[in-house]
Amino acid sequence: MVVALALPLLGLILLLVRQDLDVRWEHHPSHFWLVLITALVAAVLAYATGEAALRRGDARLLYVSLGFLSSSGFLALHALATPGVLLGASNTGFVIATPVGVAIGAVFATLSTGDFSGDTALRNVRIGKRLRLAMIGLMLAWGVWSLASLPPLDRPPQFAEGFGLWLAVPAVLLYGFSAVRYVQLWRRQPSLMLLAVLSAFVLLAESMVAIAFARNWHLSWWEWHVLLLAAFGLVALSAQT
Repeated sequence: MVVALALPLLGLILLLVRQDLDVRWEHHPSHFWLVLITALVAAVLAYATGEAALRRGDARLLYVSLGFLSSSGFLALHALATPGVLLGASNTGFVIATPVGVAIGAVFATLSTGDFSGDTALRNVRIGKRLRLAMIGLMLAWGVWSLASLPPLDRPPQFAEGFGLWLAVPAVLLYGFSAVRYVQLWRRQPSLMLLAVLSAFVLLAESMVAIAFARNWHLSWWEWHVLLLAAFGLVALSAQT
């Protein structure tokens, strides 16, 4: 499992070192539809997972679903940044939406590692319900703010190049901490859900590294899209099981 989870990061390093292998494929309609459809499906699955968590009173799974709702919802906003499809040119707010969503997801990932028992679980379920409404409101507000190009999202698209690296450091640390905590939880009580979630957290951490260092429209850039999809799929399948 460790080897399998390390392969995407090793592949990214290879592509960055051997730039002749980092082939370029830039097709805007394909990017728009593939990313938008994937993100919307993942967002619906994340919301459904949250509903299942509420029915079961499972605060841990509820926080996990919030993390994936954030990542997938902001990824859908990122699809809108595809130039020449809906917008004539790249929009900074939509361009940086993905690292923002994945970074917020890292906070929810950390919250999901808490000790949830008794009244603590019930209290966190109530908090989680409010946070889900707040997340949906935040994503809608982000989309409107981006379209209006209001400060600070009125900066040129080049601003996104350094922004991803700035967000990647704390996000990777939080996902790494969360993965370690899930390893500890899994050792105490092995389950498919815990194993899938910690694997997904590792993939999300690797996607943040790819976002920070990949070259736009190259294979290394497409890699983080695939990593996000793999992470969404892992959690959705394990939650259904």
